[in-house]
Amino acid sequence: MSYLQLCLKMRKPRKPQTSSSPASIKGLEIHFYRLDIDPLKYPKGHYTAENLCVDAAKKCSISPLCHNLFALYDELTGTWYPPNYEFEVTDETSIKFHYRMRFYFRNWHSSIEGEPYVWRHCISKLKGNSPQKIPEGTPLLDADSLTYLFTQVCAFPLRSPQSEAEQHEIENECLGMAVLAITHYAMNEKMPLYKRFIPDSLNRNIKQRNILTRIRINNVFKKFLTEFNSRTVKDSNITTYDLKIKYLATLEGLVSSMGSEVFEPSSLSVIQEGDFCNGSYYGNRDMQVLVTGTTGISWRTKPTTVSKNLKEKGKSKKNKHDAKQKTDKKKDANEGWVVFCDFHEITHTVIKEAMVTIYKQDNKKMELLLDTRAEALSFAALVDGYFRLTVDAHHYLCKEVAPASVVHNITNGCHGPISTEYAVQKLRQEGNEEGAYILRWSCTEYQYIIITVVCSESRPVRQYKNFQIEVTPSSFTLHGTDTSQSTLKELLEHLEGQNLRSDNLQFQLVRCCPPQPREISNLLVATKNRASAPKRHMPGNQVSFPRILKEDIEQEEHLGIGTKTNIYSGTLKVKGEEEDDAGYTSFQEVKVVLKVLGSGHRDISMAFFETASKMQQVSHKHIVLLYGVCVHHQENIMVEEFVQLGPLDVFMRRQQTPLSTSWKFQVALQLASALSYLEDKKLVHGFVCAKNILLARDGLGNDEGGPFIKLSDPGIPITVLTREECVHRIPWIAPECVRNASSLGVAADKWGFGTTLWEICYDGEVPLKDKKLTEKERFYETECQLATPDCTELAELMTHCMNYDPKKRPFFRAIVREMDQLIEKNPSIKPQPTPDVDPTMFEKRFLRKIRDLGEGHFGKVELCRYDPRGDRTGEMVAVKSLKPENREEQSNNLSREIDILKDLYHENIVKYKGISQEEGGQAIKLIMEYLPLGSLKEYLPRNRARISIPTLLSYSVQICKGMDYLGSQNYIHRDLAARNVLMENETTVKIGDFGLTKSIKDNEGYYTVKDENDSPVFWYAPECLTLCKFYLASDVWSFGVTMYELLTYCDSAKSPMNCFLEMIGKTHGQMTIIRLVKVLQEGKRLPCPKDCPDSVYELMRRCWEQSPERRITFKRLIEELTTAQQLAQQQQQQQNSQPTF
Repeated sequence: MSYLQLCLKMRKPRKPQTSSSPASIKGLEIHFYRLDIDPLKYPKGHYTAENLCVDAAKKCSISPLCHNLFALYDELTGTWYPPNYEFEVTDETSIKFHYRMRFYFRNWHSSIEGEPYVWRHCISKLKGNSPQKIPEGTPLLDADSLTYLFTQVCAFPLRSPQSEAEQHEIENECLGMAVLAITHYAMNEKMPLYKRFIPDSLNRNIKQRNILTRIRINNVFKKFLTEFNSRTVKDSNITTYDLKIKYLATLEGLVSSMGSEVFEPSSLSVIQEGDFCNGSYYGNRDMQVLVTGTTGISWRTKPTTVSKNLKEKGKSKKNKHDAKQKTDKKKDANEGWVVFCDFHEITHTVIKEAMVTIYKQDNKKMELLLDTRAEALSFAALVDGYFRLTVDAHHYLCKEVAPASVVHNITNGCHGPISTEYAVQKLRQEGNEEGAYILRWSCTEYQYIIITVVCSESRPVRQYKNFQIEVTPSSFTLHGTDTSQSTLKELLEHLEGQNLRSDNLQFQLVRCCPPQPREISNLLVATKNRASAPKRHMPGNQVSFPRILKEDIEQEEHLGIGTKTNIYSGTLKVKGEEEDDAGYTSFQEVKVVLKVLGSGHRDISMAFFETASKMQQVSHKHIVLLYGVCVHHQENIMVEEFVQLGPLDVFMRRQQTPLSTSWKFQVALQLASALSYLEDKKLVHGFVCAKNILLARDGLGNDEGGPFIKLSDPGIPITVLTREECVHRIPWIAPECVRNASSLGVAADKWGFGTTLWEICYDGEVPLKDKKLTEKERFYETECQLATPDCTELAELMTHCMNYDPKKRPFFRAIVREMDQLIEKNPSIKPQPTPDVDPTMFEKRFLRKIRDLGEGHFGKVELCRYDPRGDRTGEMVAVKSLKPENREEQSNNLSREIDILKDLYHENIVKYKGISQEEGGQAIKLIMEYLPLGSLKEYLPRNRARISIPTLLSYSVQICKGMDYLGSQNYIHRDLAARNVLMENETTVKIGDFGLTKSIKDNEGYYTVKDENDSPVFWYAPECLTLCKFYLASDVWSFGVTMYELLTYCDSAKSPMNCFLEMIGKTHGQMTIIRLVKVLQEGKRLPCPKDCPDSVYELMRRCWEQSPERRITFKRLIEELTTAQQLAQQQQQQQNSQPTF
């Protein structure tokens, strides 16, 4: 269902087109909402939806830039058609479609307060004369697109209001919008009748009045229109553009669902790594999935409808019920949605019959079964289209709905209709070399591709020349010449061998600069909240990893020699779960691998530490776990998990029987998954090869679930290797890195992945093993290729990855997408399904402790691997349990925390995975997702140098979103603090530790504490300290303290406790609370942190209002902090752009 079926629709000045019978249509027709445009008619033949939309766009003067906002819609069936859908028109065909805008972004006109602004990216994002310095680019819509949208929403009839209350609610707005629409038409034509611009139900209501009343309404309305036109419109120089914007803005305010589509699948599930998350549903038609351009994909249980048998009630009761019904309907429309993902988080989608699966970068996926294949294609095309509009204009998520034009652009390295400014900027970024060029579609004409080329001919300033290629269905012709070829590739190959001339300049086309993944241009739409997301940083000089004591490791067998390291097996002592009966701490020994950098290589120890720091930042089931680093005298030792079957290449060479294609394909897919994860985190591995892939499970048995690999660390980075050592790594090292080691980037991992695919195809054989160093150098200099393997499923991928131009290597997301599609097409390579088990029950015997993560007064949290196979392939989880001395007393509290956490599902709340329970139901453990970067309290002090104020404010916004969701579920956290906010990655935080969280009743709004035990008093609001009452607003107070912690980077010297103790003096026990209450009642508060913006500190103060009723809400905090974050980021950009002397 589209937003147009829900928005306020006006009666048209002609009969609705849906009233005409399709049977009267011969062939295929496309109808328009503009009255001055006749339908397009198509005879017998084959047509794609995309080509039909191009014809329609030309007819309506829609520019190529806005063309992809539109699609074909069948009003009779309610079906949207994907761009690659092919229609076969015969003599019997009778089809009618409407050309309609489908992809819509609320508040693209920036007229609605409190909603994110929307704009197209442009080179200069700051509005120079704006006092607010609001970041913005070019408008989303051009003039003709806006005109078409306006006529579209005016023309499509609205359903009648469902109740008298709803009718009263929209009546005034309808008349006001009718005034706007009539005024708009009156400025272009003669004054039309007002009845054409009001809902059918309101028109019928007027017709039921007597003749005198109807005449009076008509005269009053006509008089009002005349005065409005003369006094308001003409006096204020209001244009038709202003009227259209006001009309659409009013419509958005009236209809909250405008710009969204809601699907009701027959089944819906949200799954991670084969486990069913809380909130998953199967065979439940009460589920809804929402897709919007500004928020991404969300889901919820369909709200129950409000009973309508209210008319028998008394009038006063009826009015009260109507008011409540109106409120409930608004609440139903906007609340209860759980965000599954934004579009940038999606890796790919898969369609199988009517089932659509959306895969996320965190291994989470959503599966929804729709009623028909057509609806599944419509849903997939919607997600795919928004992805290209907001994330990557030159990528598709699903081949089944991929536009032919996008496939063509990817194949030929051609950009969409990017502006000249972006074309020139890209050429400069690519080195501005003479002869470098960009292919791009024209921004104004559909039939032209433009070549923008760098040329100088010894002139001091580079110049950029544009040439047009005229495109027809059968040829590509250089405009103004007779040079023509049947394909773009053939034309370019012909032109690259010639000298071209323009304005007395002579040059050649030397190197094409194709689109790169997620490249910013005017093709992408930005929203204020997305554009302000903090950028991920590569770790600078700061390194971070767990320290391991020398006495806790024992070196054993020598396993081999790495680059400047010796590798040993060994054991690591890990503290046991419990103390024994005598009170002594027990230890368990874990088998590990020790990589020892000897004293002779102390000069590269920092590079060694950087590798360890990189491994510490990741948590992926197909990447080796780093336990920590031991620094002892002159030796540096990296301690990693031991993987049972060792290097992949050795294992494959040992096999006497050939390994199956399915086995090899699973290994390749697991490796691609790990590398895609690193790519999303902007991390580079640097040495992808079969010997750095370790085999945890061979999977050769029928019941073993297939192979399971883990990518090991890359060892010493190539940036500190000699040239000879780099050449020795050919053909795994990317060619550009041999020329310049500083060129190491994600593209280098793609080359290494291609070489590793070759090794996998050839059963672990070493490529170029007999070549000398000079021969290896020559191999790259002459751009040779490795022999193509017989494994056709992997050979093509290998060839794409081993492209000598790093810009042309595929995105890892595209690699994973292609491999998943190969699995669907070739059932023989599909892995065997694993037997179903309850994913929320974790057996204690399979929990293998890695290390302690944290400890509180009553409980502790440990990092464990859940390893039911016993082969170290299990996932890493955080396990919370009670200390032995507190089990009996606190077990009910832990059970309550488990019950709360499994009811919660939000992107900024730590994910519940399950429980582990001993026999007899004693000693329950809570199993949660593992977040490797730890808490904000740990993370901020050690990363202070590279965390900016805008990033801190982004964390604050995310905390508010999680807390707002918690409150919407009627829970109070009661222990919000930086120590309980965990880092998922450098840009995302999650609220954890729900040990003190309590549920509140709707009719009370607060929770009364009976037993406080160890309360975090310095984070508590006054009413919590004096009355032991906790409100939702009490969490707001705690958030203010938490935000203070963030803005001080969790500096222990400035902690809330130390600051308050300075105010109240040394004290103990209950006297601390008494004195703390006193200073709070006196109005004393935590000071403003250094460099904290005044507006942000003012928000903290509003969190610390003495009265709970006067405190700011989390919803309002989200809005205010988002604005503050934007402003801080712009100020930072301005400071960075200032010249230094």
